[in-house]
This record gives sequence, C-alpha cells and structure tokens, in this order.
Amino acid sequence: MKIIVTRPQYEITTRYLSAWAGEIISLARDKGMEVFDLAKNKAKKNELIGRIKKLQPDLLFLNGHGNDDCVAGQDDEILVKAGENHNILSGITTYALSCNAGNVLGKAAAAEAETAFIGYDDKFIFVCDNKYISKPLQDPKARPFMEASNQVMVSLLKSNSPAEASARSKDKFKERYLKYLSNKADPDSLQIAQCLWWDMRHQVCLGK
Repeated sequence: MKIIVTRPQYEITTRYLSAWAGEIISLARDKGMEVFDLAKNKAKKNELIGRIKKLQPDLLFLNGHGNDDCVAGQDDEILVKAGENHNILSGITTYALSCNAGNVLGKAAAAEAETAFIGYDDKFIFVCDNKYISKPLQDPKARPFMEASNQVMVSLLKSNSPAEASARSKDKFKERYLKYLSNKADPDSLQIAQCLWWDMRHQVCLGK
C-alpha cells in the first residue's frame, strides 16, 4: 500500500495536525507500507501533484486548513481545488482533516470513478491547552479529538472500507463525547464534549 501524507506546519493548528499525523506515518511504516511524507515546505501543490502522478497512491491523508472547495498546504497554498485539479484524487481514497472540504471538493472528488473522500462538511474543531503548544502529542485536551479523527486512517491501514473507517472514527468520537459529558471534575469537559459531538456529526464519507 502506498500512502501520501501532507503535513504543513506553520502555526498552532497545523502544528497539532502535523504532530498527530506523524503517529499515522509511524504506524503505516511499522506495517511495512510505503509512506511519502510531504512535511512543512514539501506540502506544496506542485510537490503533491508530482508525487500523485508518479506514485499512484492508494491512500492520501491531507492535513491543513481548508474551505468548501479546497484543502491547503504550507502557508495556506491551495493544494487541491474543486473545478481546478480535483481529478488528481481520482482512484484514490482521501481523508482530509480540514475544515469544510467535505462539501464541494469532497463531492467533486467522489464523483470520479473508484474514488472515496472522507472529510468534514463544516469546521473541524478541537480544544487544546496552551501549556502544550510546543508538545502537541502530550496535550490531554487535544488527545480525544486527534485519536478519534486518526481512527479513519488507522482503519484504512487495516484495509477497512472507507465507510467502515468513517463509522469507526465516529464511534470513537461518540465514546469520548460520552466520557467527557459525564466528567464533572474538568471545567472544560462540557466544551470538549460539545466539540467532539460536532466533529462526529460533520464527518462525511463520500463515493466508492
């Protein structure tokens, strides 16, 4: 299995996404899979397009800011945009951990033959603790969001279908939602629970 991961890293949000995507890269490599890590300044449009054309990956894991019709890379450079180059996703299963991209871009991509797109049709929200900005993997407030969202890729690496991978991720979101909803000790627990529920509701699986 060949996998391409984009990991822009230039402010707090992308720093968190990049760090947690690194966990998926390690897992895939431990399974003997080929992983091509487009991190930081490699998370650029020309780099991504070139890699896709050359490697013809099975999975694409996009991390970064987005909008209804696009996903961005390093320094907000647009990587993939509906109506412009969304056909590069044809034949690939894509997971976009990015706000809103499950709307226009996801639908455009999923209209291609043998193509699946998992993403979010509204904002992807997570809570973080400022004390851990320099070490995102240790942030206890961000952990439930990142583990639940990463479950998509964990499941895809186990050869689950896109629909199964999305369902298992949603199960993780729900499990953590219920945990934080009943947590009276943490003053942020209600906010965390509400945001987990939001992400679960707005994750979409399109195509294939």
